[in-house]
Amino acid sequence: MKKTGGLLAALVLGAMLSACASTGTKVTSTSEGYRDMAKSQQTWCGAFSASCGCAIDGVPATCSLVQACITAGSCRTSSS
Repeated sequence: MKKTGGLLAALVLGAMLSACASTGTKVTSTSEGYRDMAKSQQTWCGAFSASCGCAIDGVPATCSLVQACITAGSCRTSSS
């Protein structure tokens, strides 16, 4: 069972990394849903800060979440 869980975790991580915005990408969101998802990632970002190199409305988030937000049209890159 541990082997299956590890494989699943590796697949999820691979999927997250395969569709990522560039590290350091900061966006503003028009979607409360994406803001909430970024806030919900704070435990993860606290434990694995290197995986949260992007931000939504100033809240650290995974770059894959930022890319999903951009792709959905709910986020725009910040000028600063």
